[in-house]
Amino acid sequence: MSVLLDIDPLSGAIEEMDYDDTTGSLLIRRTENVQQVLDANEAVRNDPGQAWRGADNTMWHVATVPLTMLQGWLKEFNLGRPRADRVRSYLDPNDDWQTFMWRRLQSSDYYKFKTTPKNL
Repeated sequence: MSVLLDIDPLSGAIEEMDYDDTTGSLLIRRTENVQQVLDANEAVRNDPGQAWRGADNTMWHVATVPLTMLQGWLKEFNLGRPRADRVRSYLDPNDDWQTFMWRRLQSSDYYKFKTTPKNL
């Protein structure tokens, strides 16, 4: 049996809950169509006016990563870590977590999340 929990009106993310009566297992699933984010990132990245640089070139907009993806990265980062060492939020300033995220953005696998053609 699947139950709709939430629909995010801004991102279009859908959160559903599945419960299996026979095994007693509960699964909460969040899905999101990120194609619009990827298309917007590509448009900014390929902009000849370099809109990603900012007006005074002091701060650069380097990436837009959907929340669903950040939550997946956080889950992967915490795998195998003791409970006390786990990072609870993707906003945590933990150095290991920050390094993990920057490496992801540098990876060619996640290039479409970058809004700048520069190496980070």
